[in-house]
Amino acid sequence: MRSLFVFLLITFSVNGQIEKPIDGVKKPLSNSFILTNVTILASPNTTIQNGAIAVENGKITAVLKNGISLPKGLPIIDGKKGVVVPSFIELNTSAGLSTDNKIENNLEGSYWNNAIRSAFNALNWVDLTKTKTEEYHKMGFGTLFTHRNDGIAQGYGTLLQLGITEDFIYKDKLASFYSFRKGSSPDEYPSSLAGVIALLRQVFYDTKWHVQYGKSTNYSLDALNDQSTKPSFFQLSDKYDVFRVKNLMQEFNRKFIVVGNGEEQFLGKIWDTLNTQLVIPINFPTPYEMTDPFLAHEIPYSELKKWEMAPRNPSFLMNQNQSFAITAAGHEKASDFWKHIHLALSYGWTEADALRALTITPATLLNMQTEIGSIEASKWANFTLYSKNPFLFDAKVLEVFSKGQRKIYDEMPETDIRGTYSLNIDGVKYWLDIKGEIDKPSADIRTIKIKTDTITVENNTDTVAKIKASITHHYNDVSLAFRYGKNSFSLKGEVNPRVMIFEGEGTNQEGKWIKWSALCNKRFEDKDGAKTAWTKITDTLTQIQFPNSGFGFKEMPRAQTIIIEDATIWTNEDAGIIQEGTVIVENGKIKAIHKGASSYTKPANAITINGKGKVLTSGIIDEHSHIALTRGVNEGTQSVTCEVRMGDAINPEDIDIYRQLAGGVTAAQLLHGSANPIGGQSALVKLKWGHYPNEYLIKNAPKFVKFALGENVKQSNWGVHNRFPQTRMGVEQIFIDAFSRAVEYDKQKSAANSGKDKKMSTPPPFNLELEALSEIVRGERKITCHSYVQSEINMLMHVADSFGFKVNTFTHILEGYKVADKLAKHVLGASTFADWWAYKFEVMEAIPYNAALMTNMGIPVAINSDDAEMGRRLNQEAAKTIKYGGMTEDQAWKMVTLNPAKMLHLDNRMGSIKVGKDADLVLWTNNPLSITAKPIYTLVDGEILYDAQQEFLQVQFINKEKARILMKMQENVKKGESTKPFLPKKTGHFHCNTLGEDKSFGTNEH
Repeated sequence: MRSLFVFLLITFSVNGQIEKPIDGVKKPLSNSFILTNVTILASPNTTIQNGAIAVENGKITAVLKNGISLPKGLPIIDGKKGVVVPSFIELNTSAGLSTDNKIENNLEGSYWNNAIRSAFNALNWVDLTKTKTEEYHKMGFGTLFTHRNDGIAQGYGTLLQLGITEDFIYKDKLASFYSFRKGSSPDEYPSSLAGVIALLRQVFYDTKWHVQYGKSTNYSLDALNDQSTKPSFFQLSDKYDVFRVKNLMQEFNRKFIVVGNGEEQFLGKIWDTLNTQLVIPINFPTPYEMTDPFLAHEIPYSELKKWEMAPRNPSFLMNQNQSFAITAAGHEKASDFWKHIHLALSYGWTEADALRALTITPATLLNMQTEIGSIEASKWANFTLYSKNPFLFDAKVLEVFSKGQRKIYDEMPETDIRGTYSLNIDGVKYWLDIKGEIDKPSADIRTIKIKTDTITVENNTDTVAKIKASITHHYNDVSLAFRYGKNSFSLKGEVNPRVMIFEGEGTNQEGKWIKWSALCNKRFEDKDGAKTAWTKITDTLTQIQFPNSGFGFKEMPRAQTIIIEDATIWTNEDAGIIQEGTVIVENGKIKAIHKGASSYTKPANAITINGKGKVLTSGIIDEHSHIALTRGVNEGTQSVTCEVRMGDAINPEDIDIYRQLAGGVTAAQLLHGSANPIGGQSALVKLKWGHYPNEYLIKNAPKFVKFALGENVKQSNWGVHNRFPQTRMGVEQIFIDAFSRAVEYDKQKSAANSGKDKKMSTPPPFNLELEALSEIVRGERKITCHSYVQSEINMLMHVADSFGFKVNTFTHILEGYKVADKLAKHVLGASTFADWWAYKFEVMEAIPYNAALMTNMGIPVAINSDDAEMGRRLNQEAAKTIKYGGMTEDQAWKMVTLNPAKMLHLDNRMGSIKVGKDADLVLWTNNPLSITAKPIYTLVDGEILYDAQQEFLQVQFINKEKARILMKMQENVKKGESTKPFLPKKTGHFHCNTLGEDKSFGTNEH
């Protein structure tokens, strides 16, 4: 009976599994051991000196000090005073995946657009031969969350464990990825940032409907629904994308982890309001080549500032108490990764916060904090043994442990050989000084002037030369080589660690074998400690500008109390022109207007501006503009794209914003282009230079959408005809069909909401395109229509009449003079050019008297720019109507102020100088309709956003700053840092017919 019991003990493991009987002595598991004699950075807040880690079956069972209740029966690994750090976790990589670009969404049951790849599972694409494990190990990474960075909804990532003999899959479908790029999708739609956001919004709405009402399988929408309860990473293309992600989070009650681009500090102290978690790169920009001084001069200030400020980004976010993880994305070599880590630490980032960003935070973002991310009992034994603390020193990776499995990359020497030795080479005596690091010693040879039988360390004054020697130390072997005059020696010997003596043989310059020895007289004393890889940088040159531009502000602009005295005020109201008047601005509004030299009480802390001899007007309003937009102005891939919102694509760093403020423009309608009959929704904005993109949008502004007629929409000049319509008849049919679908959509919604018909109880899927069209039919959204030819203008008015609504504005309308009588009855206003004609076929019959003729018919007329350059001189464009049509100064000025305000239904807030209206004001040097007039100040909502005198000082400041940063960059290059050539970026402007995401160049077609 007893023998049976023993047999059962042998043949059954603790978990009850039947095992093969042991033959001989039982071998310990390779992933069970005790690592001793190490410093353990167990977590950001816990460091254990002279510690030990017990591991069984790949999991940590104890973390404690050496000798304190160490578990029995486990192999001991001597860490030789090394430093153990938890394995880092990479969240943003495609390592380990096949690069095949095949499309998976063509499967039946997937979403209609191939950029939505939510059902993609990285697990099916794993190719572990592409992981580059060794380089990741040397960076400190043990776990990779890999995904395919392709598409808008990119699908699931897979967690890979970087193993010892081979990598393996850890966990699947932990989180998903999104971006604002459509990637390799063969579908033409979307082709713009605004289109991408519209598609993403639509698919989220479709997912909600599918979950509630859908009856058939849709793999894409099912995956999106599953991902809504798991972590989701959103990759940004620029720093302002974080606001676009925030809008999605608010609209759909979702959480996204933002993968930033390293420029987060340029957004200022806003991170506490964004309520998001971050993953940021540590791959800092490379200095530019500066061999060509003319090319170096062309490097923009903003690019120089990005280079200078990049290493400060982690410390900035840390000081904002913003949680973030670090990604090594962009690094090919471990040495570069650690160089950038040390550089960031030198600017105030802390060792603890760096460790947190590489371990605890990424583990928590993946909801894996109970398994990985720190060295604690019950967690997997994923850690790296370094020669010393890698956050402080240039450390070597000695060993890597992956779920307890061990890989040795390098070893610490058994003996510290550093010290001062008396060296004897074939009877000739020298001094040998060994310094440096234990694992990376350096050696100097000093010759002795007077040969004596007794040599002591105090003989330093008896030396006449110091020669650098090459020394290596491996186990107990030492190699030494140096040249002295005509003599050269190559020596190899062994260390006797008990008495610290080297003995061995070698060769001299003649190739003869010689004997040598070295006796240690004095051990090395590291009085200053090991030299750290970085030193703290205490310079205070951390000033950023809003935006990061040569004409940015050192602080975010704010509304001030301002008094503009003794100016000639063009009110644009019944009061007409007030001589020597005063306007008081408070809280962004016009508080008071005083006539003549009347006395008034000055508000406290007011800024007083002397307007004597100057003209004060309301700000210019551009009814048709394409500035301040990014990554596309046209979603021309479909005939109807009114789901697209230009407000999603605002670029607050567009220098044309500042330039137009310098031309007196304070507000604009940012329009979709004219590539399709029904384009995107307009953005009505104030030109809030220095502010975030969401602050540009005018609150509670009316809703507008861009329509278009003519050559552009039927693709006359595209070269390739691949989209309906291609005739003017087809354009009309698009309008009729679109509005008919919108009417039917509204009927279905109403029927479902009423509940009267059980067959119609299911509402139609929420459709962003049809919602916008329905708003037009109901009169809740206004149309601004790109137009030229009389017949097409008549056509759209007839279509509008048949569906019971009016066209708000015809813009360009260069043949408006032909149909002015009809326009007067049908539209609110006409927005045109002052004197553009004959630049393409459909404007051959345009005349410069158009604006005046329509005005004489009682139509409110605006002069628009549709061009970033023209937008800088709209005051002069308005003046042309005096020359070509005999307009009065009052009529001409209203064409760029009050009339566009009326067309945009904002005349109760702007367009004239009146108490209670927005303080959008411009102080001109003289009559604003003169070609000599220049703005001195431009105010938007009571903020001084253009100051001519400050601009002069700012130019001087920027020139000095550029020179300083270029010199700093040059110093870094002299230290051996690699460089990259500066490639000047093409500059251009968006126009009505610009296709794709890049700005057009030199085109005058509108």
